[in-house]
Amino acid sequence: MNANLREKPPSGELLFLWTEKPKSKSQKARSGEIRARSIDHARYQLSRQGVKASSLRKAKPYSGSKIPLVLVASFVRQLAVMIQSGVPLGQSLGLIAGGMTSKSKRAIQTVVRAIRADVESGLKLSDAMRKHPRCFDNLFCNTLAAGENAGELDAALGRLATHIEKTLRIRQKVRKAMIYPSIVVLVAIGVTVGMLLFVLPSFKSIYSQFKAELPLLTTLLLKASDFLQEYGLILLAAVGLGVYSLFQMYRRNQKFKNSMDILLLRMPLIGDLMKTAVHARWTRTFATLSASGVPITSALESVASVSQIRSFQDATLEIRQAVASGGRVSDSMENSRLFPPESIQMIRIGEESGRMDSMLERLANQYETNLDDKVDTLSTVMEPMIMCIIGILVGVLIVGMYMPIFNMGDIV
Repeated sequence: MNANLREKPPSGELLFLWTEKPKSKSQKARSGEIRARSIDHARYQLSRQGVKASSLRKAKPYSGSKIPLVLVASFVRQLAVMIQSGVPLGQSLGLIAGGMTSKSKRAIQTVVRAIRADVESGLKLSDAMRKHPRCFDNLFCNTLAAGENAGELDAALGRLATHIEKTLRIRQKVRKAMIYPSIVVLVAIGVTVGMLLFVLPSFKSIYSQFKAELPLLTTLLLKASDFLQEYGLILLAAVGLGVYSLFQMYRRNQKFKNSMDILLLRMPLIGDLMKTAVHARWTRTFATLSASGVPITSALESVASVSQIRSFQDATLEIRQAVASGGRVSDSMENSRLFPPESIQMIRIGEESGRMDSMLERLANQYETNLDDKVDTLSTVMEPMIMCIIGILVGVLIVGMYMPIFNMGDIV
């Protein structure tokens, strides 16, 4: 094969999957991937490699949404284990792709096959992964490239696998803290609406027999019931449209997102939880990049890109600029007033002792432990509060429905 072709596959090439039948009963069928300009070109390249393909077909490119991070984490961990065990890179990728037989893994299987074909064509693993930004972002590829250049591909893959797994855990913890209260609130709303729509109307015929004026609370509940019966679907559509619009604005309008982030950070309990999650993600990313040998300025730029809150992004970029001008990370963090004093002190000690990566690792572990505690605390505090709110709502409805009956002696 031409040397230039092995260094970098020409643009416009397609990925083909091939299978070769065994020549004898003692042999096993072989399969693999190859990049070529056409199916004839693929057959020609395979024949030069001594492969007589019994099946050759064009691989369907993945065109769906972003691949779930949990699948990426599983792939990177498997690849790290195989490389650390001494299995060649191309063979490792082939074994992993062959094991992705379930329907949920078909998307990432296509990606792994394309990466294997590129690697066997002469590309570095990091360059092959850059072609799939839906799976591997710049932070991942830059960290992997630094490991490759240092001859520590196995260590870099191990650190990246750990980083992705920790990121997933942080997301799951935050979701756990938010999902339970949300579900309980939705149930409370559903119970309230159900009673207004289906229970209260059955009392209307009883109330119609009363000649005296109904209590104010009962009158308000009856009006609310009538309003929901008449405009309930319109109200539901308006609420759904409003929630969808807010969600889209949060995703696409940076000013609105920044305002909402500031509001959430100032909220009791939830704001503290969000800050801890951001600090955990910030230090974990910085620790992974620092341990992989990425220069501090480049590492801080990547850390800023994963900081989802604007104030932390701006602060991180200011820290990067100060470090590029000869300043220290700890001093710049102190000036930003976004980081706790104990964290700044630990990083300062890491800078002075030359053990920045280990200090960042300790900080990340500490923040993740704190996040666990805060999630448990939030759940413990929110549960009785939410139950009280549900009790008050149901109590008001029941009192409002039965108050005219309790006062029947005054009404009749």
